[in-house]
Amino acid sequence: MAASIVAISSIRLLRAFVNAQQIPDNKLMWYVIIHRTFVFSALLLDYLDRLAFESHRRH
Repeated sequence: MAASIVAISSIRLLRAFVNAQQIPDNKLMWYVIIHRTFVFSALLLDYLDRLAFESHRRH
């Protein structure tokens, strides 16, 4: 699910950059910050999942 959210955010960010001349700089900045937050959250969730179920994967 986290990967889907990141993918949707990536598409929205790409769309914003394509129309960058019509979008204020501060709004573009917030799009980037929100996207980076989604990416960081997805990576953190992946790390925590691997950490939590590491003992189950060894068997």
